[in-house]
Amino acid sequence: MAKSFISKCIHTFKCLFNRNCEKIAKSELTKMTKAQLEVIGRERGIELDKRKSKAKLVEQLYNEM
Repeated sequence: MAKSFISKCIHTFKCLFNRNCEKIAKSELTKMTKAQLEVIGRERGIELDKRKSKAKLVEQLYNEM
């Protein structure tokens, strides 16, 4: 849980100084594994199908967050 909080703080800090916050958020999601994406989705009430490609999971998670 603490790691997620720290990641969120780092993301917020980066967005303060960069106008293209959307690109940063997607790049952070892209660095994660399918399992990590699934955990983040579940924390937010989003069910992801790990049979899909990682790119599609990132897109779905980003759009629903």
